[in-house]
Amino acid sequence: MTAPPPGRRSLTHVGGDVTLGGEPDTARALGEALDVRPAGDDVDEPERADVHGFHVYPARMHPTTAARLVALAADEGARVLDPFCGSGTVLVEALASRRHSVGTDLNPLAARLSRLKVRALSAEGRALLVAEANRARAVADQRRKLRVGSSTRYPEEDVELFDPHVLLELDSLRVGIDAAEKSTREALMLVLSSLLTKVSRQKGDTSAAHAPRRLAAGYTAKLFARKTEELAERLATLDARVPRPRAEVKVTVDDATALDTVATASVDAVVTSPPYVATYDYASHHVARLRWLGLPQREARRFVERELGSRRAYASRTPREAREAWLGELRALFGALVRVTRPGGRVVLLMADSAVRGEALRADDLVAEATIDVPELEPWARASQSRPHFHGPTAAAFQRAPRREHALLLRRALPR
Repeated sequence: MTAPPPGRRSLTHVGGDVTLGGEPDTARALGEALDVRPAGDDVDEPERADVHGFHVYPARMHPTTAARLVALAADEGARVLDPFCGSGTVLVEALASRRHSVGTDLNPLAARLSRLKVRALSAEGRALLVAEANRARAVADQRRKLRVGSSTRYPEEDVELFDPHVLLELDSLRVGIDAAEKSTREALMLVLSSLLTKVSRQKGDTSAAHAPRRLAAGYTAKLFARKTEELAERLATLDARVPRPRAEVKVTVDDATALDTVATASVDAVVTSPPYVATYDYASHHVARLRWLGLPQREARRFVERELGSRRAYASRTPREAREAWLGELRALFGALVRVTRPGGRVVLLMADSAVRGEALRADDLVAEATIDVPELEPWARASQSRPHFHGPTAAAFQRAPRREHALLLRRALPR
């Protein structure tokens, strides 16, 4: 089993004091879900290293937090919804704990990545995946040695993003993937997606800055084959901890404020982490991947246009405007959740404070305010833990009180 990179920790490993509110027992359980200790600590189990670590996805939920929130929100056999499923952390932990799940995301990359992680792939299927990856690597190596040119004309964005020999190697890998067994192509393209930033000139997934990156000829193809082997190992590790019969998992591309693909009153609970308002631009982070994966243009455009809480959408707003805009998006989300959640169900939200122009936007306060207009959702319990704030331009917003991450539990009211 490939070990996770040393020293890489989720923010739930660096928290401080925890404050609780609402129903005491539920609040304590929420606090335990938030307060995850570093891997290797005697208090909490180590961070799991199966499919969760396969593909980078900014601000993903810690697996232990996800597992504890799923257990709190729903009994075994229940159906859990994550309308911002991202890289599938909640879906994987629901699958591993005998809960059925539904995942939706406006990001088509997220939907494909989540489907791959929860896919039941036999030992023979995993061996085929590795074999096809090695064949694609051989194609890339041969084309490199023969100095075969690009199979297509690449846009200027890719010319700027990759060194010429790396771009040619990626192109050759894609040629190899196109010739692979059909059942393996989507997974192989996601492997390619997982290494795009690593072999690019871009400093990181959340940074637009470029810097030289010295990569030897053949390195990209070798990394591709190794990452596929790692994926096969991770899928096997997950399969070993999934109870039989396997729970059902459905993943679709959908807008969380509409949930058109989710039937009315069809889920027992919701466990999700909505975007941290004005903090990330997922469409920008994944623009190269969306381009390389050849995802439907309609889905990609919809994602860019309707991404909730994106930093670019809030950059020009005043704090007051930002607050009102985010309240509107939360009310729309809550309205959709009310429709699809059965009465009596639990809605668990993992959210963090944000800031616009030096003024803090406190997530717990905004959720409480938004539910005033959605009376079918009743605030029930809360746990909040302090978090470091790394964004220099908005650091002043948290000088008086620290930035916090919140686990908030709402109840779907029963009919009166």
